[in-house]
Amino acid sequence: MKYLVSCMLLLATANVFAQNTLKGTIKEKQTSITIAFANVYFPELEKGTMSDERGSFEFSELPNGNYKLVISVIGYETFSKQLNLQTNETLEVILSPSAIEMEEIIISTPFHKLQSDNVMKVEQQKIADLKANGLITLSEGITAIPGVESISTGQSIGKPVIRGLSSNRVLVYAQGIRLENQQFGDEHGLGLNDSGVESIEVIKGPASLLYGSDALGGVLYINPERFASINTSEGDVNTNYFTNTQGYNTNLGYKTSTENFKFIIRGSLAKHADYKTKNYRVTNTRFNEKDLKTAFGFQNSKFKTEFIYNVNSSELGLTEGIEVQNTNKTPLLPFQLINNHIFSSKSTLFLNNSKLDFNVGYTYNDRKEFEEHHNDDEDETEEEVLEAALHMKLKTFNYDVKYNLPELGRFQTIVGVQGMNQTNSNYGEELLIPDATTNDVGVLATSHIHFEKADIQLGARFDNRTINLNDGFNKSFNSVNGAVGVKTNLYESIVTRLNLATGFRAPNLAELASDGTHEGTNRYEIGNPDLVS
Repeated sequence: MKYLVSCMLLLATANVFAQNTLKGTIKEKQTSITIAFANVYFPELEKGTMSDERGSFEFSELPNGNYKLVISVIGYETFSKQLNLQTNETLEVILSPSAIEMEEIIISTPFHKLQSDNVMKVEQQKIADLKANGLITLSEGITAIPGVESISTGQSIGKPVIRGLSSNRVLVYAQGIRLENQQFGDEHGLGLNDSGVESIEVIKGPASLLYGSDALGGVLYINPERFASINTSEGDVNTNYFTNTQGYNTNLGYKTSTENFKFIIRGSLAKHADYKTKNYRVTNTRFNEKDLKTAFGFQNSKFKTEFIYNVNSSELGLTEGIEVQNTNKTPLLPFQLINNHIFSSKSTLFLNNSKLDFNVGYTYNDRKEFEEHHNDDEDETEEEVLEAALHMKLKTFNYDVKYNLPELGRFQTIVGVQGMNQTNSNYGEELLIPDATTNDVGVLATSHIHFEKADIQLGARFDNRTINLNDGFNKSFNSVNGAVGVKTNLYESIVTRLNLATGFRAPNLAELASDGTHEGTNRYEIGNPDLVS
């Protein structure tokens, strides 16, 4: 892996840095009237602004290379154009009126294209739209996306299901890194709050080429909110009250950007009582959640980077049936106490007609599960009752390095290496999965080929997983995956896509080595060390 990264860096250093300025004016097609307050955005550069009252916009410190410019405003067709940024230039953009909703850039696919240009169909849903339909939690909101369901054991606990596959067969990405939070358990939810989230994207079917063997069933990709436009600041506060749970959620945020520096901070709080059906409340579906997100970014013509930190603290009741009927918001036994920390760093080095992306992330999932103690000691103290039956700490380091090669004719090509190092440790009185270390590494290459009437995307990937138990066996798994897809416009308004992909998934630690009672599930789980990919 080190050798591959070194080769990518050597390829990158052969290029020369430069900076460019782009000025433009946006006009309406029928009247030539200028259009004010349109969104102007370079998705690959993650740099945006708005047109002023005269319909003008300007960017400075743009790197050399081919980058897509997207301009959108309500009531007009979304404008998209690939620009070869080599010199300072002026652009006149003509927008046509349209009743169709604005197109969005798809972030979860490697070439960051509009949905209409993408070879792979990706479902996307705005968080603002989900909230308008009464979203309580993020895990509940994903069920509004076509083809996506949720395994739920309460309002606060849910995990995505894509075409019948879930848990470790569906990969979740947040802040640009894979989210690991002991998702093997049915009552282990996402551990994410919807505040500070802009949209959700879903890739259905094997996405192993882009994300590794754990993406056998698909990918749920959660996009954080964008930084403010250049030289602007904004703040907001939102509060929602829900009569069903007699609960509320509220969040407060502020963000500001200059030409080079960007900053976001957002905090939220949620409290809910048991969910009410027509005849009763579902006992112990109550939950409390606190969430803090902060982000810092820097960008110039040569380099851009951003750091995001999210801490989420949740107290979640585990329902066991219909019992106590009240509107208290403090969970009863059994319940979970989860502290989830996500730190991510996303950076890009801009080169002459190419770029090098390197993302790293660290997640720390501290999970405690409490149960009622059943013993004959009537003098049992409250402290003993509140001792965690299960206490697991999962620490995961992720890395993702991709080199976007200079375009060669009709070819856009990306090569890269991805992987993770993960340790699981136990501190509770009971044991479900043993202390162990997991290492994943994957090497990939993918190309997007442009033709006049069709686009083709293809690629291949090799993955290796090793699992080492501290006091047990060592296992190693390999897999090779590939994918090919084609998109063509049969007619002006009819797009046809066909995608074929393989998916082979290596077993995880819980499937191989579980041996214990899983609190809240009424199960004793036993793994099978002889499982294969």
